[in-house]
Amino acid sequence: MYIDVIAKQIDINIAESLSTLEKLLPKQTSITNRSRIKMLLLIHQRKVIYTKDLIPRLKHCRKTIYNWIKLYREGGLESLLASTKGGNNTPLIEQCTKVALADKLSDTSTQITSYTELLHWVQQHYQSNINYATLYKHCRVHHHSVLKVARKSHHKKDEKAVEAFKKTALPTQ
Repeated sequence: MYIDVIAKQIDINIAESLSTLEKLLPKQTSITNRSRIKMLLLIHQRKVIYTKDLIPRLKHCRKTIYNWIKLYREGGLESLLASTKGGNNTPLIEQCTKVALADKLSDTSTQITSYTELLHWVQQHYQSNINYATLYKHCRVHHHSVLKVARKSHHKKDEKAVEAFKKTALPTQ
């Protein structure tokens, strides 16, 4: 069974003038805010009557356009252009731990040779609730650290064959 969706007419009064919106459009740095200003321009110029006409022009879904219209209706242009991205990103690593990590990673006489050892050191001395992935990413991104541990030799490795290989290997040019 096919149900025909009745298109909803746009019934908002735009307080800003057409010239104000046209001047505001190139000043927007985010794509979302540009689309929001374009929506206001299309409504103000009476190029669209129904919300369904905005969907192909703005390349956003119907629900998003309804939310934008609701934002404009309730709070005006300032509310429509307010940034809603970001949220409350609380840092997982405390500042004292970050300072200690910077000191430990820049210390040339440190005995730590792997991220697992570094994790145990941090959990023992500073912050017990930190996990490996968080510590690894922080060290790689902020300190550009590369802690590497050599692989163990195989127990069946022939030492005479290794010496013979080193003697016959071609020198690099």
